[in-house]
Amino acid sequence: MRAWCLAVPFLRPGDVPKLPAGDTQDAYLGGIALLYRQLTDLALARRQPGQAIIAMGHCHMVGGEMSNDSERRIVIGGTEMLPSGIFDAAIAYAALGHLHKAQTVGGQEHIRYCGSPIPLSFAEVNYRHQVLCLDLEGEQLQDVRAIEVPRAVPLLRVPATPAPITDVLAQLAALDVPAAPPEAQPFLEVRVRLDAPEPGLRTRIEAALDGKPVRLAKIETSSAARGSAPENMTLDQLGQLQPDDIFRRLYLQKYGKEAPPELLSALAELLLPGA
Repeated sequence: MRAWCLAVPFLRPGDVPKLPAGDTQDAYLGGIALLYRQLTDLALARRQPGQAIIAMGHCHMVGGEMSNDSERRIVIGGTEMLPSGIFDAAIAYAALGHLHKAQTVGGQEHIRYCGSPIPLSFAEVNYRHQVLCLDLEGEQLQDVRAIEVPRAVPLLRVPATPAPITDVLAQLAALDVPAAPPEAQPFLEVRVRLDAPEPGLRTRIEAALDGKPVRLAKIETSSAARGSAPENMTLDQLGQLQPDDIFRRLYLQKYGKEAPPELLSALAELLLPGA
């Protein structure tokens, strides 16, 4: 045996040991640090000379860079990020999971997120997905080598940044993708910036893509302008709001302008008794 592995899964508050009485640390963060300390001590007591210690963890470390739309934030009791100091100097390497982007933690080469081996959202379209191979020399880490994972299916984002619907449709019409069997056709995300609701958006996009060897996976919409955040209101004030008041406020907040009369008329028709 060349190494001991501290195989620690995602930890909930009930999974970590209680801190000694009088300890003023955060109970969750301190409990995680104590658990790693206990596991490290156990591995140190059992290992033979020349055997390394590797730690694993499913957590969000201080300074870790998240991917948009990919990871779920880990927040427990207002606490989410762990300091790299929880890993003892005797640990040759800390292999971390949760963040999808490959990265070191705090500039320390021996504490790393390998990253996801395949893209899990279009936010990762430009990532170089990989696995890591560790070379150990006795109790020490000798080298870390990245092995790139080929992408079996391409990901496309059209356009690269959200654009008005007319520009998007023109780019989709001009999209030139090599023919491929259905299982190898690229997944496509279409990114549209709207200045008003567009009920027929999907139909127009699918028409522009008709006959093209791509798989439409997502339509991302954003607003050209957003108003200021809504004011805080009391329960009494909320209770006095009428449906059309809520609709007007939401439309103004999302699109930065007043709702058009035809939409207000359609809403009023929907609110008629028996409609």
